[in-house]
Amino acid sequence: MNTNNFNQPIPPTSFKPGGSDNDGQKRLLTIAGIAIALLLGITVYLAVGKYKAGKELAQLELSFEEQKAALEDVENKYNNALAELEQQKGINAELDAKINEQMNQLAAQKSEIDQMIRARKDYRSNLARLESKNKEFLAEIEQLKAQVANLTTDNERLSGENQQLSTSLSSTQTQLQSANREKTELSSAKAQLETQNQVLGKKADRGSAIDVKQFNIETKSVSSSGKEKSSKKAKKVDKVSLCFTVEANEVADAGEELFQIVLTDPKGKQLLNDALGSGVSTNKKAAADFRYTTTAKCNYRNAETEVCGAWNPGEDFIAGKYKVEVYNKGYLVGTSNFTLKKGLF
Repeated sequence: MNTNNFNQPIPPTSFKPGGSDNDGQKRLLTIAGIAIALLLGITVYLAVGKYKAGKELAQLELSFEEQKAALEDVENKYNNALAELEQQKGINAELDAKINEQMNQLAAQKSEIDQMIRARKDYRSNLARLESKNKEFLAEIEQLKAQVANLTTDNERLSGENQQLSTSLSSTQTQLQSANREKTELSSAKAQLETQNQVLGKKADRGSAIDVKQFNIETKSVSSSGKEKSSKKAKKVDKVSLCFTVEANEVADAGEELFQIVLTDPKGKQLLNDALGSGVSTNKKAAADFRYTTTAKCNYRNAETEVCGAWNPGEDFIAGKYKVEVYNKGYLVGTSNFTLKKGLF
C-alpha cells in the first residue's frame, strides 16, 4: 500500500440520480476511517519492530558482557588454582609429577568451559566441578604432605637410632678389637708362660733327678752253693753287680728312690728279661719310651748314697765291652761300662 495517496486531494463525489448528500458523506467518512486505521496499524507495526530490534540488540550486548565477565572469572579462578598448585611443589619428585598432571587436567577443563561460555551454554556446573576437583586435590596434597612430614619424622628418628646403633656398634667393635688384642696378648703371654713353665718344669724335674757320682761294677761267677767270686771271663761270669754312688740333691724329695738300669751287650743288644724285672719307662728329654734291664732302689736322704742292683740272667755272657746307663725320674743320670774277656780261665 502506498500511503502517499492519502495526501492527494479527494475528487468531487459524483452522485447518482436519486442519491443524497448524507450518503456521500458517510462513504467519505468510512474511507477516511479505513485510511486512518491502516496508518495506525503501520505505525504500530513499525514501532513494535523497532522495539524488538532494540531489545534484541540490548540482549546481544548483555550476553557479550556476560561472556566477557564469565571468561575473566574462569581465567582468574584457573590462575588462582595454578598458583595454589605451584606453591605445593618442591616436596618431592613424585608429588611434583602429580601436581603437573593436575595442572594439565585443569587446563583441559578450562578450555572446555571457555568453549561452553562462547557457545552460550551453561558452564557453571563444569566450573563448580573444576573448583571442587581442585579443592579435593589440594586436600589430597595436604594429606600427602602430612604423611611426608610423618615419614620425615620417622626417618629422622630412625636415622638417629641408626646413628646410635652405628656408634654403639663401632664402640662394640672397638671394644671387641681391644678385647681380641688383649686376648691375643694374653694368649701369647700364656703360651710364653706355659713354655717357660714347661722349661722350668723340666728344669725343676731334671733338677730333682739324682745324678750318679761314680760306679762300682763287679762281674762275678756264682757257685752251686751260692758263693760269689770275681771274674772277668765271659764264660765264667754269672752275675753283674751294679753299684753306684749318687750325689747329694737338696731339690729331690727324701724317701725311697728308684733307678732304672739299662745293660747293652757288645753287639748292641739290650739285655732284657721281664721275669727278672725288665720293663718300660719314659725318657722325658727324648719324649720317648725305652726298655730297661733291671732296677735299683735306695732310701734317699738328700746326701750321697750308695745304690746297688744286680743282673743274673742265668745264661752265658759274651766277651766284649758292655754299656751301662742309669735313669732316675725319666732322665739319664749316669753312664759307665765294663768289659768281659774271652777264655775259660
